[in-house]
Amino acid sequence: MTASILLRRLVSMPYALLLPLLPLAVLCTLGFLYSGPHYRIPEQIPYWVFFFGLPHILSSFQTICDAEYLATYRKQALFILCLFFLPFALHEMGVPASIILTPFLILTVHHVIVQQYGIAMSVARLRPSMTSAICKWCTVLLGTVAYFQCYSATGLDGNEHYGMLMTLADVLMAPLLAAIAISGGFLVWRARAQRAGAVLLALNILLFIFALMLIFKTQYVLVGLMLARILHDASGFVVYIGHDTARNRMERKNLLYRAFPFLPVWLLNLAFALAIAAVLTYLSSRMTFFGWLVIGITTAHYYMESFIWRGGTPHRQHFRLSGA
Repeated sequence: MTASILLRRLVSMPYALLLPLLPLAVLCTLGFLYSGPHYRIPEQIPYWVFFFGLPHILSSFQTICDAEYLATYRKQALFILCLFFLPFALHEMGVPASIILTPFLILTVHHVIVQQYGIAMSVARLRPSMTSAICKWCTVLLGTVAYFQCYSATGLDGNEHYGMLMTLADVLMAPLLAAIAISGGFLVWRARAQRAGAVLLALNILLFIFALMLIFKTQYVLVGLMLARILHDASGFVVYIGHDTARNRMERKNLLYRAFPFLPVWLLNLAFALAIAAVLTYLSSRMTFFGWLVIGITTAHYYMESFIWRGGTPHRQHFRLSGA
């Protein structure tokens, strides 16, 4: 494959938008390293949650404001609705916040890592294998320890188990990072024929390794958390904006986008997501119900993404996950 053909394929892929994220992340990291960290977790940064995390989640729900989609997913719709209010219901029943948030954090780590690897594997045209399972689950395990270490230190469950997490991190970090690097290297080598996919897979693996090392071995924990979160949010928007643009190109079947026919779909997708996220974030800081509702919506998003991208669904018909 000539360089010109490879360049055309990279530019034509929706995932090309992800490729500049690594140098951008390096620049952001250097900025934080020289300025010094002021926060421990991203949620402590003013206005972080207005722009990251929740907006791309709302973008995913915007895609099903479509009569055909609602009919296709009607069996799952009731369960999704129940998930919206489940965290608040558990809270009102007296379940401790730490018990509710523990599985939520585990699901968050699993969702972010599995989705990033899944996208890259699909673009690279690699099927799941023992090697990919080792790479994925080692990243999930180490990422989970990293997440709990960060959030327990900021008051999620007090500092009672913080020392245990630090010890566990010291024991697991080196062997698991080595397993991620070795298995990831084999995957990239196997994907060498699909160069765009190999590049995307390599960038994801390197970014996760770099983020984990920042969290475990430096004082710049915030930077490590931000790198993974920004990558996930950006890829989420790339996927849903790409899907919605393709789905509504000939005819605006989405009820939200149909109300504003004079504006492009990509702009409406971003505008709706950011605006609704801003309102929910504002309300969640003032009313307990909306705080738990945001967690419920996020959990429902994790569940919804487990089935809408399977083969044969309307979503897959309007978005290519292959870089060919």
